[in-house]
Amino acid sequence: MTTMSNATGVHAARQEQQMTPSSTPSYLAISSIAPVIESRVEPHLTDGNGHMNVRHIYSYGVGGADLLAERSGIDAEYREKRRMSIFAVEHHIQFFSEMQENDAFSVHPLWVDRSERVGHILVFLLNRTTRTLSSILELAVVHVDLDNRSSVPFPPAIAAELDRCRAITRAIPWPIPTSGAVGVRRG
Repeated sequence: MTTMSNATGVHAARQEQQMTPSSTPSYLAISSIAPVIESRVEPHLTDGNGHMNVRHIYSYGVGGADLLAERSGIDAEYREKRRMSIFAVEHHIQFFSEMQENDAFSVHPLWVDRSERVGHILVFLLNRTTRTLSSILELAVVHVDLDNRSSVPFPPAIAAELDRCRAITRAIPWPIPTSGAVGVRRG
């Protein structure tokens, strides 16, 4: 993956200052982003510490990113007919508050940035019961040709949709809390 990452414009170097609790958007601010998943922490999602296990937090975050991609046109039909998709090449997760059994939660993804071949996604998990931000999953994805397994540019229609989504993200009236650990490298 490192070779693919370097060849496609993904970076892992911290270039901006770390996100701090004071720069983290509020529960109300994040809840203005349309949720793609709403659920409850069922008993089987918890661990010995009495809260939702990290693997399930990660799974719901990735599920939110998948739904965002599908709504952007990168879906099963796209993979089958166009033989292209996106592969996750980097992840970074930050935890802010736990989610305990029976807590209601929601998943709120955003397209943050893109280049010709790489996308940057942020996924917020909100605890609806405690009205707090639980975690942020940040992903870098690369657009690939499924037949030759190499990176390829986003087609014009997909690129236009990602740009439309990015414009919505840029219109959000609070700073987007990227970690600096994941992003799109510029020439």
